[in-house]
Amino acid sequence: MIGVGSKEGYKLSNAAFMKRGVPMLLIPIVVLIAVLFSNDFYFLEYFHVITGSAWTGMDLVMGLFFAFVMRGLSNAERVEVSKRLIPTMLFFMPSIASVTVTAGLYTAMNLHIAFTSPYFIATGIVVIILIAQGFALFLPNELRIYLEILRGGKDVGKIVRLTMFNLKLSLSQLVFQIAIIVLMAHFATGYAL
Repeated sequence: MIGVGSKEGYKLSNAAFMKRGVPMLLIPIVVLIAVLFSNDFYFLEYFHVITGSAWTGMDLVMGLFFAFVMRGLSNAERVEVSKRLIPTMLFFMPSIASVTVTAGLYTAMNLHIAFTSPYFIATGIVVIILIAQGFALFLPNELRIYLEILRGGKDVGKIVRLTMFNLKLSLSQLVFQIAIIVLMAHFATGYAL
């Protein structure tokens, strides 16, 4: 890997990228499979809460803190930060989002929540919005950033533009996730909102 200011530009080793990224993709999936095979509702619910917290926490950090920090950096520094975020954003975020939604669905089934409940339907709509944003916007942008960095990162403007867009999108995701938390409070307590 090459740092900022190097003659060779912004290169990212594909092997190093995969070495960092693939475990971030696979570990949440493997743990979810183990939790589902354990057939233990406590672990399922715990896993759903932990992964949901990780997803929300990442969006909080990315949407608020990183966006603020990135505004004060030069484009070269933004690219360097983007290069380090790529494995997390490209591999971990889709994985953690997918296992959170899957664990949530299994949790709802175990709690015998009626899929026709207005609260469940509202939660489902918000989840669909989050998944659409994630897989239609986030993931393709992260892939574009990764491919640009692999090509040497010569189009700094493209890397910065896509990274900053994704950071803003993280803030949008955070708002939707807070809405889901409010809706899930109904499932946890039974009280109307």
